[in-house]
Amino acid sequence: MDFRKQIILGRTGLPVSRLGLASGYGVPARAVEKAFNEYGINYFFWSSPRRSGFGDGLGNIAAAAREKIVIVLQSYDHSGLLAERAVDRGLSDLGIDYADILILGWHNSALRGRLLDAARRLVEKGKIRFIGMSGHRRKTFGAMAADPSCPADVFMVRYNAAHPGAEQDIFPFIPEKNRPGITIYTATSWRKLLKPDRMPRGEKPLAAADCYRFVLSNPHVDLCLFGPSDEKQMIEGIEALARGPLTDTEMERVRRIGSHVHG
Repeated sequence: MDFRKQIILGRTGLPVSRLGLASGYGVPARAVEKAFNEYGINYFFWSSPRRSGFGDGLGNIAAAAREKIVIVLQSYDHSGLLAERAVDRGLSDLGIDYADILILGWHNSALRGRLLDAARRLVEKGKIRFIGMSGHRRKTFGAMAADPSCPADVFMVRYNAAHPGAEQDIFPFIPEKNRPGITIYTATSWRKLLKPDRMPRGEKPLAAADCYRFVLSNPHVDLCLFGPSDEKQMIEGIEALARGPLTDTEMERVRRIGSHVHG
């Protein structure tokens, strides 16, 4: 498994890099452009907060190579009344005509009703291409994955060494054909896996790249989001692509640390 090669994001058919860059943590415009031009990162999550530096860099990339990148917007509207406004603002901020994916954020039950209708209208209008969903209740995603009529084309779920429950609650239910794309957030467990004071006695903390490699080593995962605050952190995270899957020894260590952090 070579993490430097793109993968198809489930039934969307979109070719994506194995790491996706998130906007809310402060990485500057120059680094965003460098991620694409030098490291092949092509999945960009324009989420909240929408920081201007990230937007400037992504806007520059989109102006030159829109067809080569995947732009993802997010809305936390649960009513169906504000989703289109959020999409319109995101498109305007970036100077683009459409987003590839709209993530409907923080849902613990299946998509339905006015919100789903609103998302489908956005697809019909050409403002988005695919519908995604994020949430914390893993069993909801497991049930949706097993449902052939599931309206979500992309799942954005929590999975890391401290919270590996997706291995039981979601991944076994993903069908081989027409499956949703699987993207992961909180790979570092909100940086808990990186903190020395949370480690088992005598154990060094994980590097961010180790956390991303853990996530991407699972064959059900297409992409792992990461949110660096500066260019240095970004390059350190991208190291995961060159290093590839965890070895058995590394996997044992990462799981041992994750279990300790969770406990």
